[in-house]
Amino acid sequence: MEAFNIRVVGNVRRREGRVEAARHLVPIADTSGSVAAHVLAVSYPTAACLPNLTRLDGEVDSPVIAGVRSLYAELVDTLRGPMDGLPFVLTGHLHVAGGIESEGAERRILVGGQHAVPHDVFPAEASYVALGHLHKAQAIGRDTIRYSGSLIPLSATEMPYAHGVTLVSLDGTTVLSEHIPIDRPVAFVRLPEAGDMRLNELGDHLTAMNLSSDLPLHKRPFVQIRLAREGLSPGFREEVDRIAESFPARIVDTRVAAIPEASNDVTSADPMIRLAERDPEDLFKLAFERTFGVAPDATHLDVFHRAQAET
Repeated sequence: MEAFNIRVVGNVRRREGRVEAARHLVPIADTSGSVAAHVLAVSYPTAACLPNLTRLDGEVDSPVIAGVRSLYAELVDTLRGPMDGLPFVLTGHLHVAGGIESEGAERRILVGGQHAVPHDVFPAEASYVALGHLHKAQAIGRDTIRYSGSLIPLSATEMPYAHGVTLVSLDGTTVLSEHIPIDRPVAFVRLPEAGDMRLNELGDHLTAMNLSSDLPLHKRPFVQIRLAREGLSPGFREEVDRIAESFPARIVDTRVAAIPEASNDVTSADPMIRLAERDPEDLFKLAFERTFGVAPDATHLDVFHRAQAET
């Protein structure tokens, strides 16, 4: 079959409780002009798309999972006649359980409080399930349920991903998929390649990249920096910018080594202690350190105490 582009129709609409299914069916013609397959185009299922969740409360699954399962089953059942036994591709923009997420890059899609659905919510008779949302190209459950992935890294956590497109070939009941990588127009680098470094080592690592000083902006590599926690001052980010401005590189992410598990993290205390019983200063210190990567100094604590007194 030839390549084709599909613009997924908006959210599923219901009229008197029934899905308006026909607007989601897109016929695909072959080179002779005959319809050879269909795309059943569905975007992400909002609560309004799903059947009444209250009546699904007795299902084995959660009501939301049961609702998503019911939605896809209803669409396929309603359109079985018009599809006339031809292969069909099912789409969906949602998080399927077991998929690898990109930390900090993908917003959580909450359908009635449910974050992820199992892969078996999609009817087995679908020739192929084309999923969107997760940035990593991957199959979930079976090879014909796939995320094609994003075209380029959208987060520093996606550096190891093989970004690209997925070419799917349908020939009757035979389905073949091929991942076609896309070369990155600029490099995406982690400094150091593994572990962490001290801030005073950053200049040496940038120098070792041996970048041409006249490198145009659009060709300068994206750089993620990983710093050791020891010895960092609260103003370390400004120091990172000061060091990096002498090099033809674009700093897109600066991370500090995680707090050791043995630290005095108030979240590791007795889980039965209520939030109201915790010391506000301890909570402030924890939030500050998680945000900035270092503990607050006396100046920060003074501002906190003054703000606390005013409230």
